[in-house]
Amino acid sequence: MIEPVDKTTFATVADGTALTVVDFWADWCGPCKMQEPVLEALDELYDGQVKFASLDVYQHQEIAQQFEIMSIPALVIFKNGQPAEKVVGFHPQAALKKYLDQKLAEVKPA
Repeated sequence: MIEPVDKTTFATVADGTALTVVDFWADWCGPCKMQEPVLEALDELYDGQVKFASLDVYQHQEIAQQFEIMSIPALVIFKNGQPAEKVVGFHPQAALKKYLDQKLAEVKPA
């Protein structure tokens, strides 16, 4: 299950996980609603290898501003607890899986 986060839990969202994906979204955003089932399917597929979280930008604008979220949906990729990349816009499951597989390989020890 994708973990909803807010201003009190956001600071620890990437703790203890090599790769964390935070979905920045809003209820009124059509592409965000399309992205949600893709992320849920990937969360199930990766089964704990990748942590998924979601943050409502409308309710938590200060965090969205901190990460310079200008368009949604936006995914912020955390590697070993640090924000590393941002992916903006809707992405189909196959494309996002390929991207996450590459990112997962980057954080695993050689």
